[in-house]
Amino acid sequence: MIVKYYKNINDFLKEIGLPLLKNKEIYIAKFEDHNFNTVEESTTYTHDYFEISLSVGYDAQVSINNKTTNALDFNLSFVSPGQIVTWRLNEIKEESTSYIILFKPEFLPFASSVFNIYENFSYFNNNTLSSFQLSKTQKQLFLNYLEIINKEYKINTEDSLEIVKAYLSIFLFNAKRELEFSEGISYLKTRSQEITYNFENLIKRTRHKHKPIKYYAEKLNISTIYLSECIKKITGKTAKQIIDEYLILEAKSLLKQSTETIAEIGYLLGFEDNSNFVKYFKKQTGLTPRQYKTKP
Repeated sequence: MIVKYYKNINDFLKEIGLPLLKNKEIYIAKFEDHNFNTVEESTTYTHDYFEISLSVGYDAQVSINNKTTNALDFNLSFVSPGQIVTWRLNEIKEESTSYIILFKPEFLPFASSVFNIYENFSYFNNNTLSSFQLSKTQKQLFLNYLEIINKEYKINTEDSLEIVKAYLSIFLFNAKRELEFSEGISYLKTRSQEITYNFENLIKRTRHKHKPIKYYAEKLNISTIYLSECIKKITGKTAKQIIDEYLILEAKSLLKQSTETIAEIGYLLGFEDNSNFVKYFKKQTGLTPRQYKTKP
């Protein structure tokens, strides 16, 4: 499988036959308005935007990090930066609608880093697939928001972009309220998938993240061994690797945004000794916290 990484998002849009970006921090398109690529060949890609796709009437296999759903059954999907996505379009039904939104955290008034998005919305994760089956009412609710966002995006004035910000924020927070994990609407079907999903979100909610795996296992009421087995089975990673991913994301966010000292940031993340935080951060990123903080 060849995975195409699109550093320039316009290259990605050209490939699937959609118009180019009007704004580097936000993009929306309704597929029915454009002659996009509908060939049956699989398209596998990754990019550094957050992605939301809503499809009604599309018979398509959608794989995110090797976990597959069908867009007819699971209409709303959320993809995080760096996740690998594969689309294989089989058929478009007569009554069909499909939207795609790409956005950077800094576009939103309440977020300025990847971690801010992870922290606010449980359906955006590094490792687990978030695809949801919508009720008729939910489909109409989200389609209404997307219609307004798409209309204002096309206008592309300063005022219209503010409206896009407002409605995208409303969309995300409504999705948070509507799509709490429950059997029947979420793709997550196996116990291992559910545990992995809950583990990722527990890490995001935990204030002092630098904790042993045993701490997280106890919070989830399972053994450390069972937690590790589930994580490895679903993600191919160790539980510690996933803890490290989120810890570094939050550390980077705090270093760029917070007025706290480096020692205070280390303490907030669970490091009692500042030197341990500095060593840990450098091992993970290749930079000291101070070097990262002052980097343009």
